[in-house]
Order: sequence, then structure tokens, then C-alpha cells
Amino acid sequence: MQINFKQKPFFRSFALTSILLPVLSLYQPMAYAEQPPVNTIASSSPSSEAKEHLMAKLRKLAFFSANFSQKILSGEGEILQQGSGTLAISKPNLVNWKTITPDETLIVSDGNTLWFYDPFIEQASAYSLAKSIHNTPILLLTSDEPQLWQQYHVSEQNNAIESGLRFVVLPKDENSQIKKLTLSFEETKTKDIQLSEFSFEDATGQISQISLSHFNSTVKPDASLFTFSLPEGVRLEDKR
Repeated sequence: MQINFKQKPFFRSFALTSILLPVLSLYQPMAYAEQPPVNTIASSSPSSEAKEHLMAKLRKLAFFSANFSQKILSGEGEILQQGSGTLAISKPNLVNWKTITPDETLIVSDGNTLWFYDPFIEQASAYSLAKSIHNTPILLLTSDEPQLWQQYHVSEQNNAIESGLRFVVLPKDENSQIKKLTLSFEETKTKDIQLSEFSFEDATGQISQISLSHFNSTVKPDASLFTFSLPEGVRLEDKR
């Protein structure tokens, strides 16, 4: 299926509305849409125990940066779009998500405002982070706030074959735009655990799968990445 993105900016609108934040962008087709084979699951933890385990892992990630590649899939597994870019996160609640291909877009959280900038249409949108955070599971990567975590169920899957961990995060709110967030961790040669992949399934059944590379949690991202200044001539849609 061919989509003309100059005439129908599907990728931009899907990314913004279903992920809204540092997340508009991928893994192997339907990797998270299906249950893992039975023989790869070593154990499954109750929600509270799994949540504590995931929070403990994320607490160790005070900041990180990475490159990403992404696929957006339909509920039937058809690839609707692919892209790539860079991601930087720093706690609390600071995000820079830049899509480079197929078109350039930028999402920045400065801790108070969530900015979405699309150079193609010369428009920027501003959202209140406080109003967005409870319906945006990806912000769990940037927050250790217990109140936020109380709004989600977490299950854990140990993958005996791939020597990795996978966590599935489900919102308790049935009206949440994001229906499932999956986070995958892998062990490095130095025995460190790093985030390798994550995916989102939205209310329509569409899935955004993100694979990370060049993951770096030792060098703190530059503070300038988490600020946004409206470029001259760009229209602002203020939704705060």
C-alpha cells in the first residue's frame, strides 16, 4: 500500500495522537501483538511484584540516549510506515524525540510543556504535561512517581532463550488511548541491563514498535535538548 505523506500526513497524526510524546515511532512485525511461545517463558510475576521489579530497573536509568528505528503496524500486522530518529530522556519528565525519516518531526518535553513541532507544515503544538502524563505510558520511563504507577498493571516475562526481560504495562483506565505498553530489556556483555525495545498498542489496534540502538546511559544528554523555542514564522497551536 502506497501512502503519499505530502498529501496525507498519516505518520504525523498517528504518532501524535496515539503516543503523543517521545513516541511516534518500532521491532519485528507483530512481535508484541502475539503471546511469546510457551517454552520461552521462564516465569510470570504477579502485578505488584512485576511493577516493583520494573520500577527498580527504571530507577537506574536516570537518563539515556539512543537511536531508534520504528514500524507502525495495523491491527492485522500490515506495515503502515517505517521511520528512524534519535531519543533522549532525563528524569524527571524530560524528553527529546526526533524523527529523521521518513520526515522530520520533533517532540520535546521540558518538564512543564509537551511540544510537537512539524517543520513540513510549519506548525508547533503545545500541550500541558500535567494533563498528558496520566494518559501517556511512555512517561513512565521518565518518572518514579508512585501515584502515576498506581494507574497501571504490570506483568513480567523472563525470556530464557534470549536472556532478556519483557514487561507488559496495561492502563487501569479503560478509556486510555494507549491500551498496552511493552518494554524489553537485554543484558550487555558487561552484565548491564539496558532498554532494547518498546511498543505501543493504541485503541484502534494499531501498533508502534520501537527498536533502540547505540543505547547510552553513562553520558547525560545535553540540557539544551529539553528546551524548545518557537522558530520564526512557525504557527503555534496552544492546547495548554
